[in-house]
Amino acid sequence: MLLLPSAHVAYSWLALTLLQDTLHVAPDADYRGVALAAMGSDLIDKPLAAAYFYRKQKAAVLFAHTLLAYVAAAAWTWARWPRGAVYGVTFLGHAVLDRIWFFPDTFYWPLRGWRFHRWGKQGSEQKAIGKAYWFAFTRRPELWLWEVGGLLALAWVIWRHRLYHPKRLFAFLWTGRPPR
Repeated sequence: MLLLPSAHVAYSWLALTLLQDTLHVAPDADYRGVALAAMGSDLIDKPLAAAYFYRKQKAAVLFAHTLLAYVAAAAWTWARWPRGAVYGVTFLGHAVLDRIWFFPDTFYWPLRGWRFHRWGKQGSEQKAIGKAYWFAFTRRPELWLWEVGGLLALAWVIWRHRLYHPKRLFAFLWTGRPPR
């Protein structure tokens, strides 16, 4: 499933806010770091796809979307940076939101061979990766449900932290933490 980076960030911020409010988890988490972790797989793979893999193999979900990458990131985070566990969990959340296990050639890479999942949604095959995403989102309305959900999640986070006040929004952007 495709999910735009903004939706990954919105769902991750929603989860963090709910966990902070109910379980007092990661009270010092930097929401900017959470945003980067939420988009981490795409920040690594999409430039690689645009530069080479999409053109040659029609693949856009690559190394950073593999079980190997997720396990390595989780192991490193918990072993070397326990206070950063929230960022490791957020990085893993990307796999959950993308439901990446439905792309087994990528998820289990290299156990199923050296190729990644090939873009093949009917009607969205294009020479350029940007056009492929455009065609997918304009021709598959079910994808918009996830994006609308992301907008609602973001709206709730804004409302919950009262980020509609310019001073609070500026403090949030400057510090990475919602003002108390």
